[in-house]
Amino acid sequence: MMMFTRKSAFRGFQQQQVEMGILLPPDFPSFLFSNHHHLNTSTCTKKPSLPQNNGGFVSNNSNDIGIDDAMASFYRMIHMNPRPSFVELGKFLGSIAKKKQYSTVVSLCNQMDLFGVAHNDYTLNILINSLCRLSHIHFAVSVLSKMFKLGIQPDSVTFTTLINGLCNEGRIKEAVELFNEMAGRDAMPNTVTFTILVDVLCKKGMVSEARCVFETMTEKGVEPNIYTYNALMNGYCLRLEMNDASKVFEIMVGKGCAPSVHSYSILINGYCKSRRIDEAKALLTQMSEKELIPNTVTYNTLMQGLCHASSLLEAQELFKKMCSSGMLPNLRTYSILLDGLCKHGHLEEALKLLTSMQERKLEPDIVLYNILIQGMFIAGKLEVAKELFSKLFANGIRPSVRTYNIMIKGLLKEGLSDEAYKLFRKMEDDGFLPDSCSYNVIIQGFLQNQDPSTAIQLIDEMVGRRFSADSSTFKMLLDLESHDEIISRFMRESSQIRKMK
Repeated sequence: MMMFTRKSAFRGFQQQQVEMGILLPPDFPSFLFSNHHHLNTSTCTKKPSLPQNNGGFVSNNSNDIGIDDAMASFYRMIHMNPRPSFVELGKFLGSIAKKKQYSTVVSLCNQMDLFGVAHNDYTLNILINSLCRLSHIHFAVSVLSKMFKLGIQPDSVTFTTLINGLCNEGRIKEAVELFNEMAGRDAMPNTVTFTILVDVLCKKGMVSEARCVFETMTEKGVEPNIYTYNALMNGYCLRLEMNDASKVFEIMVGKGCAPSVHSYSILINGYCKSRRIDEAKALLTQMSEKELIPNTVTYNTLMQGLCHASSLLEAQELFKKMCSSGMLPNLRTYSILLDGLCKHGHLEEALKLLTSMQERKLEPDIVLYNILIQGMFIAGKLEVAKELFSKLFANGIRPSVRTYNIMIKGLLKEGLSDEAYKLFRKMEDDGFLPDSCSYNVIIQGFLQNQDPSTAIQLIDEMVGRRFSADSSTFKMLLDLESHDEIISRFMRESSQIRKMK
């Protein structure tokens, strides 16, 4: 029976690292990282799956394969005489993995060992992929150790799947070590393998290391694809190194790799964040010349850049262009434009946009309501803000902690301390625990409204809940210390200030 015990599959990796030319320092950190899903490496499940009429086995048109059905089909297979071939067993496991029934795959592989059914590289690849998808990377690594012991040669699919799994878990150092291990095992990294590493390194801000992987790739004769170029460009854009990002774009075009809509969206985002709006707009024009149709992400990215650059009229024109082109705005589009309108004091237009959105049968979410409520408070429209807050419950929209924080801050700004305090207490009754921001907002409000006694009571409560004062709260306390006797005594005598630091 296969025993899933964790064993190191990386023994001797240091000896192999020079071969691929990627060296990392001994103290290379392991980062906490999640949701790395840029590329699908489950190529081991792409072989033909079982047809619908398959002698009682699990049918291919089932989207939810139960463990009992799968086990029943499996028992029928292993009791056949002769037993099905590796190919048939692989198809069977592959059909289950293809429907994302990864736990079932793991159970069946254990049963294969129990009944003495041998594995090959294909079935073990499916098992490794399933374990990675279940975030059981340590078990997946132990399967690689098992392959070595059984004399089964891992292929590029095996290594690529594991590298992707390690990247998903933020274990980048081990991913690079495993990448280097491939060189000595006759399993040349392919384009997908290289791209996974480039992508995760870039997302962690390690663009120099990503560039090293990219250069190794070209030196080894492995051709980068659109995803590789996009990943590297995105890395430079995240660091606002737009000249380098632009060079990667030029290299891509020079190599005959046509930029995609996503390629342009990445660069537009980088230029917008770098406040180089004219270059971002020029790229949108270039897309039209190349007959590339911008998608919602492209429009949203540029629209947000224009709003941040205080080019609200251009943002509104872009919104109209987007709608006239047949591209439907989504909630993100509306939140960007509403935020821009509210921050620039165009509240009537913001409310009209909300109505227009509802007419399109697109219901606003709590993010949009938060933007509008905050905008109304900023403009001093207290009653409108309170009405919007009341509408949340009438429309069946659940507020967030941020919603309460906005309301409490707005009420305190208008001098309505009692109302703010009641809402603060009601917040918890409604099932929303105040966070650090909630406490800092209400403490600052009571200090501003010259109610130090209540502020001190809330500070005691905040510290008791293991929250800390932010820099604004500290500054207000220090400013008041010299001329407010209650605050001065609190600062001298209380240990809470030391606890808050």
